[in-house]
Amino acid sequence: MNNLDFEEFKKAISDYVGVDTEEINENTDVYDDLYLDSLGLFGLGSEITDIFGLTVPLSLVASISKVGEIFDLLNEKGIPAED
Repeated sequence: MNNLDFEEFKKAISDYVGVDTEEINENTDVYDDLYLDSLGLFGLGSEITDIFGLTVPLSLVASISKVGEIFDLLNEKGIPAED
């Protein structure tokens, strides 16, 4: 398990989508609340994995729609990226 900080995680999402951090919580839907499509989610995932230096299998990302699910996935299954 990684020791990600949810506030830092929210900040990274906020910076990417341009939504205030106070509007982001575990139940925020990336499609309905952050107005991302599948390509936008892929871009967000790339940005977040770069920031935190983690990778995750793409097969685990397909069914994700909530910010908390992304955080849990990175925190529980994220693998440190190799340089």
